[in-house]
Parts: sequence; structure tokens; C-alpha cells
Amino acid sequence: MLWLFPSDLLPDRHLHITTPQKVYHTAKTTSGIEKCGGIHALRHAYATHQLERGLPIHELQRLLGHSDVRSTQRYLHWLPGVTPQNGGPADLIASFGGAL
Repeated sequence: MLWLFPSDLLPDRHLHITTPQKVYHTAKTTSGIEKCGGIHALRHAYATHQLERGLPIHELQRLLGHSDVRSTQRYLHWLPGVTPQNGGPADLIASFGGAL
């Protein structure tokens, strides 16, 4: 089996889940970045930026691998001023029967 992120030490195995986290924190420290937040913040930033660019929420749901759109809806609160009343990606929730 070929891994997307193979281990350097054991090429037939994948990276341990903590390896990217350690690399991320080391890079932050080396760069002098003191802002709190772990590697999962990158996922949040990606989701928020995709919604800001107008990506439909059901497409973001697919990209993030969420089985339930309610998991994806968590990212809507990060968009300033976007509510079901004033438009934006939140409008798509109505078609799924969800609510903010």
C-alpha cells in the first residue's frame, strides 16, 4: 500500500498522527509566532475561506468529509454578518432543513 504521508523510518507505514502536529508547532516557534492555535486551526481557516469565496456548504461538507451537514454548519459562525436573513452561504441551509 502506498501512503499519502509515508513514514521516513518505515516507508510501508503512514506518519504517526502527532508528527504533523510537532512539525507545525516547531515551525510556529521557529517563526516567532505566538498566537494560540494548533494545526486544526488550518482546517478552520480553510473552511472559512472557502465559504467566504462562495463555496456552497454542501460542497464544503464533501471536501471536509463530514457525513452530516450540521458538522459543516459550525464554520458559518466565523463569517461576519452572514445570517439566513441577509444572504450568503447560510441560505443553502434552508434547502437541507437545517438551522443555525
